[in-house]
Amino acid sequence: MKRTLLVLFVVIMALSLVTACSRKASSTDGRIVVQFWGHVNNAWNESHRATIEKFNASQSEIVVVPTFFPYDDFEAKIQTSLIAGGEGADLYEVWGGWGLDFVEGGALSPVPSNLIAELLNDCYEPVLGSFRDGNTYYGIPVEFNNEYGGMLVNKPQFERLGIPYPTTWDEIVNVARRTTVRRGNTFDMRGLDFTTDDTLTHTFLSMILSQGGQYWVNNRFRLTTPEAELALQTLVNWVVVEQFTNTDSATGAQGDEIDGAHFLGQDNAMMVPRGPWVISLLDEDYGKEYGVDFDFIKFPFYGTVPAFTAETGWSMCVPKDSRVAEAAWTYVEFFLRPENLMQHNIKCAQLPPRRSVAANPEFVRQLPYMAPLMDILQYGKFIGPFNTDVLKLNLRDVYVSLCLRDGRYPSVAAALAALENRLNTELRL
Repeated sequence: MKRTLLVLFVVIMALSLVTACSRKASSTDGRIVVQFWGHVNNAWNESHRATIEKFNASQSEIVVVPTFFPYDDFEAKIQTSLIAGGEGADLYEVWGGWGLDFVEGGALSPVPSNLIAELLNDCYEPVLGSFRDGNTYYGIPVEFNNEYGGMLVNKPQFERLGIPYPTTWDEIVNVARRTTVRRGNTFDMRGLDFTTDDTLTHTFLSMILSQGGQYWVNNRFRLTTPEAELALQTLVNWVVVEQFTNTDSATGAQGDEIDGAHFLGQDNAMMVPRGPWVISLLDEDYGKEYGVDFDFIKFPFYGTVPAFTAETGWSMCVPKDSRVAEAAWTYVEFFLRPENLMQHNIKCAQLPPRRSVAANPEFVRQLPYMAPLMDILQYGKFIGPFNTDVLKLNLRDVYVSLCLRDGRYPSVAAALAALENRLNTELRL
């Protein structure tokens, strides 16, 4: 696959040969210094510092020095460093989606064989997908990034109405029918809001897999299938026919930062399928308390096959031209020890990428809202080796067009055919 970033890599590759020496091994008190870069996130940064301090105190040969950059600047700094080979770090925490380009561009150091062998026996499938090239891996996971399998529910409203939490798709639809309150185009209560990019995309793809279908065949999208048509038609009907919600979460009609989680925080939504990371948003932005103002319950599989899609989340990688790569991987191996990784996942409210950590009852004891997800992680499937932003934007465009009935597509089948062609063309598959 060709990507813009890869073209840029080819253009300036010669520059990297000249400037590769800029990553120099320096020392403090005779120890090898490993420069670690991450992005600003208070909880994450505190956790990283604690693990780094623990590692440094245990070492006589290596010292890790962390630097955290504002998120809006971080991706550009990593790209400049890894592509141009300029001044940079020896170890990066990167988003899995970026890893696809860095792997393809040859910018990363392979994970040592002993470390990857251990992870392959203990990690869930999706968490390594973006960093795989054949049988070689170029990054290791910090988390299991999840956008399917859990649902926020408005606990006070369920209690007021005396409605038990739904456990099947039919029950979810019945609750949404019973609880949706509309006045014209205004919603007093959205029975089920699901149209934000992440939720819409992972719900649609997971519905295909759960029916026993496939959307990724021979390294191309295949969406002209009965499973895909039923999935998309169902999601369109929830807006057009059932009117459980509208497309505000997809279009940003009420603001770019507004989606189902915000609607629930404002007491304007009954059920919202979402990843567990939004739970902190309800606390920080709306003062909502888990177990009092909302619960997080299981969002069931659509069909008979237990399967759902997941992207590769935050991961650690080492640049190919680091002179202290061995020392960097030594720290990574320390970080990945189950006792250290579990504390990081707990502090950062992340799902564990390792089965050995997920199986530890201490994890759920400290993060009880994760419980609905723990027994489905094994069914996660890597979403695929493509730019997921391109997928999400194009799916949203098609979906909104169908919901608004603007005439661009005469049917769901026609829309899927156009979407399949557009994705395979734009991603040059």
